[in-house]
Amino acid sequence: MKAATSKSLKWVVLFAAATMAIAGCGNKNDAVTQAEKKDVVAGVPVPSIAETKAIAEEGFTYGLPIVMNYAVQYAYAVDRDSGQFKAPFNQINNEPRVFTYKDTAVVTPNSDTPYSMLWLDLRADSIREHAWRPTRIMKHA
Repeated sequence: MKAATSKSLKWVVLFAAATMAIAGCGNKNDAVTQAEKKDVVAGVPVPSIAETKAIAEEGFTYGLPIVMNYAVQYAYAVDRDSGQFKAPFNQINNEPRVFTYKDTAVVTPNSDTPYSMLWLDLRADSIREHAWRPTRIMKHA
C-alpha cells in the first residue's frame, strides 16, 4: 500500500512539474523577452558566439576563485558539522597538527606546516589585534 502511494505521488509531482514547465515556455512577456525587444528598438547589437564565449571564460576565470574562497570560508567558519570547522568569525584558531589527506576544504594545503587561521567579519566595525607582551623576561644563565 505504501509503495503504491509513493509511486502515485511521484507521478503526480512529475505531471505537475511538466505542466509548469510547458506553461512557462509559452510566456512571451517575461523579463528576458522584454529586454530583447528594448535592445532591438535601441539598436543594441547582439553579442556574437565568440564574444559570448569570451564573456563566459572571463566569468569563470575571475568568478571561480571567489566562489572557492566562500566554500572554504563556509567549511572553516560557519558549518560546525562540516568536519573542517576551525573557529567562528573573529576568533583565531591555532592548528596544533599538520594537515593530512583528510583535510579537504583547501585543495592542496602544505602537509608540513602548522597553521593559525582567522576569518574576520568587518561588516560592523574594524578589528583591533594586540600583540602579546610578556610581563617579565626570563633570563637563562
